Amino acid sequence: MKYHEVIINLIKYILEKGQSYVDLLDSGNAYDKIIRNYHQFNHKGEQIYRKKNKISDYFKFSEKAWQKRDDIKSLYFEHTYPVKIIKQELNELITTGISSNKIEEILNKSEIVVLTKEEATLLDKRYKDKMPENSNDRLSEVGIIIERQTLDNSIFKDN
Repeated sequence: MKYHEVIINLIKYILEKGQSYVDLLDSGNAYDKIIRNYHQFNHKGEQIYRKKNKISDYFKFSEKAWQKRDDIKSLYFEHTYPVKIIKQELNELITTGISSNKIEEILNKSEIVVLTKEEATLLDKRYKDKMPENSNDRLSEVGIIIERQTLDNSIFKDN
């Protein structure tokens, strides 16, 4: 079994316990951490989040963050699809039907992109917990450009 499968199984177990169980677990932020943790590991089960020698191989970077990639303290790690929406979609499965495939599909809508702290602040002002209504990604909506060298980076494949 791989790391992402374990997280999917854990989320499935949590959802099967019902909404009050999810709410109680989420009140202490544990549910949020489980979801966020899914995107911090690559498909091999290696932790890459904040690993200076691995992040440029698996995460996309904004052009500005790419220039600062050696100064990890100046960088911000942001989900491309808001975690709040991921949680809402996962919670909807309680009433529409819970399956590992549906959980994986929801979790795989997002990855982590590396931004400068200034870009993260700009993004949060408009799209902290939502996506643009015009179906564009929220990064491009605020003028954040992904560094060309990292466009194909993904936690779901070798780069």
